[in-house]
Amino acid sequence: ELEIARKLHLQNGIGLPINLLELGRPKISTVDMGAGIRYPYTPCLLLAERSSGFYTTLPSAAIPFCFQLTSLHSTAYLSSFGFFGPHKMRSMVSSTSAKGIAAIVGVGPKLGRSIARKFAHEGYTVAILARDLGRLSRFADEIAREEKAQVFAIRIDCSDSRSVREAFEGVLSLGFVEVLVYNAYQSVSWHPTNFTDIKIDSFEKSLAVSSIGAFLCVQKVLPGMVERGKGTILFTGCSASLNGIAGFSELCCGKFALRALSQCLAREFQPLGVHVAHVIIDGVIGSPRGASASQRGLIGEQQQSCGAGGEVRAVMMMDPDALAQTYWHLHVQDRTAWTQEIDLRPSITTFY
Repeated sequence: ELEIARKLHLQNGIGLPINLLELGRPKISTVDMGAGIRYPYTPCLLLAERSSGFYTTLPSAAIPFCFQLTSLHSTAYLSSFGFFGPHKMRSMVSSTSAKGIAAIVGVGPKLGRSIARKFAHEGYTVAILARDLGRLSRFADEIAREEKAQVFAIRIDCSDSRSVREAFEGVLSLGFVEVLVYNAYQSVSWHPTNFTDIKIDSFEKSLAVSSIGAFLCVQKVLPGMVERGKGTILFTGCSASLNGIAGFSELCCGKFALRALSQCLAREFQPLGVHVAHVIIDGVIGSPRGASASQRGLIGEQQQSCGAGGEVRAVMMMDPDALAQTYWHLHVQDRTAWTQEIDLRPSITTFY
């Protein structure tokens, strides 16, 4: 660390280009900016500059940071406190752009990733958040490379208020949040669970992830949206948001609460310019079809699935890229015709 500090020492306000590989460390593939924030990049050059903080060589562009390099192992770790004094990361939003940050909470390999890719494609700087930072970093690298966008991976545990607070300190350091998509959920068994067999810890965890986590995330970004008179908050629900299902008390209670939160927020903050919508996904989400499948005119995959009663039935898988289009449409709706709730299902389905 002392050697790094020596090489990064500013002389007359002018930074020195540093080849990190000179330090004899393993190849660096990600930048970890503290608070669970990690951003993948192509290693080699780190430039300190008086006016802009740090720059790293990224796949798509040189991105400024105001984080101090504090330690280096197999990754470069950056935090907001160091010998340059305490300061937050420089806003990643270009001064020429009116767009803020799109924060996607609950990013996995299907819907969350597709939503993040869609907003990145539309020119947003995207923060993707989930518990598995390693997998999240791979998603960030993939989306940044494909969409030529700025994508940041940030670890979050939505059932832990401290984790949410630290994660959104990182998100807000990137710039103002214009879009929040809350897509987090606690995975449950596809098979119904006898009510008397449900453990209180499991029940509380499901409630915390489905609704309390959403409450905490919204509280972090809502003040900035209200201040600017604009913003979009989108929640992902499911058929369990509308109807109690025998054997799925954990899921239903959490999703009921999330829907109620969405309605309360809409009535309180839509008059102030914040669009709040609840998206009900009534179906099973598959993998993105891809261009080749679309060109062949495939509607969706047929797969065997267990119904709530344990019966086996064929279902049409929902394309997450198609679902992501709806999330984008909700964001760009004219404020004279905002949707508060929408339900999406494949053409072949069982209506609940």
